[in-house]
Amino acid sequence: MIFLYIYITVFTIYFIVLAIASMKTSRKIRDKYTPKDANLCVVIYATGKTDTLENLIKQLKNQTYPKQSYTIYTILDKCENISEVTLQSDLNVNVININNMEPVGKSQAYSIVAEKLHDIKDLDAYVFLDSKNYVDSDFLMNVNFYLTKYDVMNPMVNYLPLNDSLSFWENVKSAYSRYCSKFIYKTRTKLGLTNIINTDSFVIKKSLLNKIGSFEFQDIISEVKYTLKLAKERISVAFVEDLKVYKCINCFDFRVPSLSKRMGIFWANITQTPNFTTQEFVLSLAVPNWLTVILIYFILLRHSYVFPFWVGYSTILITFIVLTIAFCVSLLNARLFSKEYLYLFMYPFQSIAKMTYNFPPIRGIRNIIKITTRKHNIEKMTTDVIVTDGKRDYTCQLELISDDGLAKVRFINKGKKYTTKNNHLRMIDAIRELTTKLADYGLTLKVCQCCKYFQPVVDGSTNMIKGCCNCQFQGRTPGDIIPTLVWNTCPKFEEHNVVNLF
Repeated sequence: MIFLYIYITVFTIYFIVLAIASMKTSRKIRDKYTPKDANLCVVIYATGKTDTLENLIKQLKNQTYPKQSYTIYTILDKCENISEVTLQSDLNVNVININNMEPVGKSQAYSIVAEKLHDIKDLDAYVFLDSKNYVDSDFLMNVNFYLTKYDVMNPMVNYLPLNDSLSFWENVKSAYSRYCSKFIYKTRTKLGLTNIINTDSFVIKKSLLNKIGSFEFQDIISEVKYTLKLAKERISVAFVEDLKVYKCINCFDFRVPSLSKRMGIFWANITQTPNFTTQEFVLSLAVPNWLTVILIYFILLRHSYVFPFWVGYSTILITFIVLTIAFCVSLLNARLFSKEYLYLFMYPFQSIAKMTYNFPPIRGIRNIIKITTRKHNIEKMTTDVIVTDGKRDYTCQLELISDDGLAKVRFINKGKKYTTKNNHLRMIDAIRELTTKLADYGLTLKVCQCCKYFQPVVDGSTNMIKGCCNCQFQGRTPGDIIPTLVWNTCPKFEEHNVVNLF
């Protein structure tokens, strides 16, 4: 009980400091400096469906920032509906098309550009944007102003309706996002504290990126770890309200890691905090949500009222009242629209509904009902394959399973069976999971998908099972196209080596 009181008291002090700091107005950076035009590199990452990519490129080409002071790089990571030829015909856009069997991911894609431009001397900063974003015409101009003060920056994200207007619950999400941005992130920046980096849109100086060395962006937790890496170098990620990006509400992401994962990072780093920036950021990972705060105060008030406690009931009650006042101050300083306050107060109900919906027993019952009530459309096909340990080849079988369009693979060897654990949208991903599992035992699956001579053919299908063989064996007719499938094999197989790009 004493631990709970100390924990909630520290949070209360932290929140009161934020509320007080938010009351102080500050001049905009662009009103204080007239910097030279920095040389910027805008990197757009696109994968999957890219309906907004061409529009984003058009907005970037029409910036008020001098055209000679920025370049545009577009990374196409297994895009489905964009023409590389169309983009390459534009001399103002540099296109990097990644033709791997599956997407390499944002982290590795960004690293490709960083490595490519590593030795360019007159490049000052990178502006990384996801293709789902939209920007204003003065976006790069504002980036240039704020580079005079910050090394790493997060823009403010605004959510746009898919149709004519946002639905009720979409308004709740948008209001919560704006409250966090305009109060918590903005005030932390004002105090010189760091925010979690948002890899969908951020700015970083080239000199700093060269020093840090690499990107590691797989999920929100990896963003927390990267922010921690910057903090250890005394670098704070700033939130800049004047930098605005826009995206559709269907791309909304709370970008709040779960408390259990945050606490895992907290306990792993609490004793490894070399400076104040790192110390404060690690402590901020243990900040509770509002439902937890209310629950803890309720427990403390009830306990101190019924049982003797080293802090009186009135003291705890006064602390809670002060925290409530600080919350009211934060609402005023967030300067939301009048309707947004109503939506913001509905956010706890949305959170409770979401937690209830995903509560393990309820989720389990929901999955059982879903499994028992739906009819499965299962298709299977068995093919012979070869597995090698580097010394000998073994003839085995693959059973390719499609369950309502979701792919699995069953590996059969001498009556023993192993089935991939996950459902995949594409058969190539299911085979990839199997090859990774076999690699743990020192085995290589000798199929076309794993062969260095295999080139996938994008035919618009979801399975992506077709390809062609580029092996220049003796007697092959020049220019001849040999079609194949991902699970086929032949004596000319050579393992495809994946080389780390950074």
